[in-house]
Amino acid sequence: MLPQLATQIHSLMLRFWVKSFWCKVPAVDVRRFTLADAQGSRGMYLGMLLILTEVIVIASINYMTIKTYVSLDVLYCLPIVHAARLQSIHTQRKDDLLLPLLIGFLVGAIWSLLEALVTPDGFPVNALLLNIFSRGVTFTLLGTVVGRLWREREYGHKDFLTDLSNQQELLVRLAQVQSRSTRTEKPYSLLYLNISGLGEINNAQGHQSGDNALHKAAEIFSSFSRGVDTVARIGSAQFAMLLPETDEQVAEVVKKRILTSAAREFQDYGWNLSVSVRQITRIGQRGSFEELLNELLITPQQTAENPAPPVPVQD
Repeated sequence: MLPQLATQIHSLMLRFWVKSFWCKVPAVDVRRFTLADAQGSRGMYLGMLLILTEVIVIASINYMTIKTYVSLDVLYCLPIVHAARLQSIHTQRKDDLLLPLLIGFLVGAIWSLLEALVTPDGFPVNALLLNIFSRGVTFTLLGTVVGRLWREREYGHKDFLTDLSNQQELLVRLAQVQSRSTRTEKPYSLLYLNISGLGEINNAQGHQSGDNALHKAAEIFSSFSRGVDTVARIGSAQFAMLLPETDEQVAEVVKKRILTSAAREFQDYGWNLSVSVRQITRIGQRGSFEELLNELLITPQQTAENPAPPVPVQD
């Protein structure tokens, strides 16, 4: 319940701050305000501002009620949960304890200092330090655990490097598309895309350059996809595109455009890379992903130097 409650409160505060200080929030679910927005520096600063605002508001409320029988100490968990979420988004799958550590001890120190301030007969310094330490450690552990849970939820169906779907998500979508194709008797197409030369870039320029090339490739492939399509990374340099209700001719057009765009973009960046594409079109539930992939791998590949002939797009 705590993550769900924290997400709801975070969504309301997020909409308020974004509307007030930065930009208008589009008409989308604010709870999806994750990778696309929070990976940038603006999203990081916005998240930190929200967390600090929560800490100040909760500390003020707690100070006003600390002498009463009302206990609001549990609210201190909210900025911890939000810090963990921001951390999981910002670092993706990296194990970085810095942000949960800082926020955890900040919240623990504020809680303990407020507790000491309202104590009429004074508060022992050793007890204050012990409270700060114990609460800081507890909040740090809580933030770390929640952050890992959020990372697993966010990337359970995504490739963490390119932010595309992973093979598991592709299998789920393929089953859905095949089932729909069986009912409607409309074809679907599957493209297998392989990038050659990535190993040479990693060796010559470093893995960061290779990662940048993968990001660019993912961007190119996604630019030729629709909302109903699925673009997935299924290997180190292998990708797949699932195109529902797409016949062979339209798939050929998509394939040719990808080859042309990839060749141009890679040349502009000075990368000695090439993309090969294989394509298969089916109707209904004919074959598993492994069977379709095996069939794809024995079909002639097409590259930018040997593209498919131009075919007009069908409406």
